[in-house]
Amino acid sequence: MAQNRTPVGDAQPDPLDQLRHSDGLHRILRNLRLLLGGRAANAPMALLHTSLAIRLLGPRDFGIVVMLYAFARSVADLVDFQSWQTVLHYGIRPLSDRDVPVFQRIVRFSLCLDILGGLAGGAVGLLVATFASGLLGWPSDIRTVGQIYCVAILFMASATPMGVLRVLNRFDLISVQGVTATAVRLVGTLALWVLHGGLYSMIAVWIVAECCASAVFLTQAWRVLAARNLTKGLLSHFNDTLRDVFLNHIGRDFPGIWRFAISTNLNSTLAQAFSHVGTLVVGSMLGPADAGYYRIANQVATGIAKPATLVQTTLYPEMARLWRDRATTRLYRLATQIALLAGGAGCILLVLAYCLGDVLLRLMIGPRGPEALGVMLWLLVAEVITIWGMPLEPLLITMRRAGAAIAARSINLLFFLPTLALMIDWYGLGGIGPATAFSTLALIVLQFCLVYQLRNRSGAYSGSAS
Repeated sequence: MAQNRTPVGDAQPDPLDQLRHSDGLHRILRNLRLLLGGRAANAPMALLHTSLAIRLLGPRDFGIVVMLYAFARSVADLVDFQSWQTVLHYGIRPLSDRDVPVFQRIVRFSLCLDILGGLAGGAVGLLVATFASGLLGWPSDIRTVGQIYCVAILFMASATPMGVLRVLNRFDLISVQGVTATAVRLVGTLALWVLHGGLYSMIAVWIVAECCASAVFLTQAWRVLAARNLTKGLLSHFNDTLRDVFLNHIGRDFPGIWRFAISTNLNSTLAQAFSHVGTLVVGSMLGPADAGYYRIANQVATGIAKPATLVQTTLYPEMARLWRDRATTRLYRLATQIALLAGGAGCILLVLAYCLGDVLLRLMIGPRGPEALGVMLWLLVAEVITIWGMPLEPLLITMRRAGAAIAARSINLLFFLPTLALMIDWYGLGGIGPATAFSTLALIVLQFCLVYQLRNRSGAYSGSAS
């Protein structure tokens, strides 16, 4: 491992110097405010785009667009190594020690994972779209379009910019990716209204949105690195990183890094079973129109809960810093504070959704809005349950117990998918919400038991560094 150290430049103050003595909960709330600023612009644009798109295309064609996106997103999640977590967990110490070469080595390794994951995802997506599109419920006439949509997977499986912005505490820029994608979709949809575009044009707009979002996000991360004099030599040694990967030098110099990267990938893949895979199951069993309605209900539910769920985005860096300092009492106290704060906010949002959800869905999809209301409320209940248990999975991953997090999600997935299929078969679209809510509750109970067992075993409170 490189031992020479390069001082971080004076263009910007070192973020860890600013953070070392400040309160973790205060930083989380401050960063949450920055994220909400971006989401404040994103939410109305997303709702407007969805409303325009379903009226332009109709329920069936909009459902096809949603199914293609869910397929590409699911494949990307399958191959995505969640490299932002690798940057955060293995990059925060060398950055704190001003060991720039080692920090850059971690960033290059993360980029390498993104590239390999994107290429693998594109290949897997192309094979599935070619030989198994019927199993996904795709109409036969969109197979070629589905193959073309796999281009978007190359840009979806990129998480290194997220890790860079998190470790450097630039949460004000993290929402850029989502806002960019939504803005491109909205502008494209408005153009299609004027030009009388159809299904294939809308699919092209969604592909372009992913490409633009990835490019803007990568540019923002590069600018932040450059402002702190962290780009010099970053890419010039990329060939060395390829040798690091294929000869496993990186594994010897950073013990456990491969296991951590693979574990977070598996955990993320299992987590997506509650979102994009759900869309695929609905589409294959009920058809494109119901897949579209499910997507809208899920989008509204997650959008309403977003102010509370965004807390998790700011939580990982704080937990990583406390774990680095072995301040485990403060770590558990922070987790409890966040659960109470975010859970209370989630309950308030659920009440608001119950009062306003019908009006919102009518505005978005017209007379069929009430049909999606029940699904939306059940999905929001699932979101609120997730919010109450929000700190549990970050605790397991931060404390290098990603295997336990994977075990919990694996057990839960074995329960969720059969339950989802059975409930859809019995109750149609209305069965999706209860299946999701009860499966989410089971997951949170499992994660709580694992964290409680880990806390008792390690004697964290008695051995705290705080």
